[in-house]
Amino acid sequence: MVSTGKSDRIARRSRTIAWGGWLLAAALSTVGCASFSREDPVAKFDNIQRELTETRKYPVQQASLEQKTSPLPDLPDLSPKSVTQKVKEVAGYGTKPDEAKQLYAEAEQAYREAVELDEDERAGRLLKVADQFRSAAALWPSSALEEDALFMAGESYFFADSYPKANEEYERLLKKFPNSRYLDRAEAKRFSIAQFWLARNEQNPDQFYEFNLFDGTRPRRDTGGHALRVFDRIRFDDPTGKLADDATLALANAAFRKGDYVKADEFYTDLRRTFPSSEHAFDAHFIGLKAKLLAYRGPDYAGTLLDEAEVLVTQIRKQFPDRADQESEYLNRAYAEVRFRKAERLWSRVSYHRMRQEYGAARYYARQLLDEFSDTPFKAKADEMMASSQNKPATPPQRLSWLVNMFPESDPVKPLIKSSSAATKRR
Repeated sequence: MVSTGKSDRIARRSRTIAWGGWLLAAALSTVGCASFSREDPVAKFDNIQRELTETRKYPVQQASLEQKTSPLPDLPDLSPKSVTQKVKEVAGYGTKPDEAKQLYAEAEQAYREAVELDEDERAGRLLKVADQFRSAAALWPSSALEEDALFMAGESYFFADSYPKANEEYERLLKKFPNSRYLDRAEAKRFSIAQFWLARNEQNPDQFYEFNLFDGTRPRRDTGGHALRVFDRIRFDDPTGKLADDATLALANAAFRKGDYVKADEFYTDLRRTFPSSEHAFDAHFIGLKAKLLAYRGPDYAGTLLDEAEVLVTQIRKQFPDRADQESEYLNRAYAEVRFRKAERLWSRVSYHRMRQEYGAARYYARQLLDEFSDTPFKAKADEMMASSQNKPATPPQRLSWLVNMFPESDPVKPLIKSSSAATKRR
């Protein structure tokens, strides 16, 4: 009789064999019968021949770098400049050198005739000539003729006393041709225009509600503002030109006369630093000194202007000894004023700390005042303060100390991880 353990082993082995059979059957059904069938050699040869025949229809060739390929169709240029040029050509304003030359020659002849006329007739004729020059410039853009035409248009407007249009044409010229051969002449005309506008505005200032409709020599409004803008543009259009320092001085003087001493000080400082060899160097120092003293706001504000004014007094005496002798009275008064203002600043600090019963700080500034500015009226006040506070504590006593002691003292925050001294030394 077979034992029970042996029967169990036989049963488990039978189940394992059965599961293996089922898995093999599933794999065969997935792969299919084609894996066990052999392909017919004749059919395989026919398939290869058919593929070769199809390939010969498209033979592989070596690429040739010399062979010309068919050109791509021309695509239209849609850049803004090209589109604008096309629109001008369609409208009849394209590049036409021959017509531009003829029109320029006619305008030049008309200009010569116009300047010989009487003053009453000259202005009207020159305005028409200016339009002719502008038309000639438009017919041949980016050419030497356009440069000449733009300048002559500005000249025509200038001698027709139409200064806003003249300045506009000069600006167009310098914007289109920054290194134009007419640069100096155009800047000279713009400078005279700005001078005229500024003088006119200082004599009869424009009101904010005024609007010019009849005077062709002035802008529509804000004549003074236009003058200052032209001066400023001259400085930037030609920073190394003959009129750059003159324009800077004009801006500084205009701000000084207006009472804007801070702005005037900026322009005078720019003139001294940018144009040290200018013929206006003395004015930049002398009037700049006045601007700094007038721009100073008092002991409650920064004292940088006083330090700079003191330096200017020294520079004027060293660089311009002859002129300094002529202006010695003012220079002495200016130097005395600088020292007085500086002493006043120190006394203001003394008064502040004495009011807070911080006698230590008050004595410190009073001692500095006595050492540096003993020739000022504040010396007597400083002596009196030093004598009266001699036995007083440096800092005021703590008020309501019993209330302060009720609160814990603030200890420094301790780090979570304290580094060793050895690690600190290694770093």
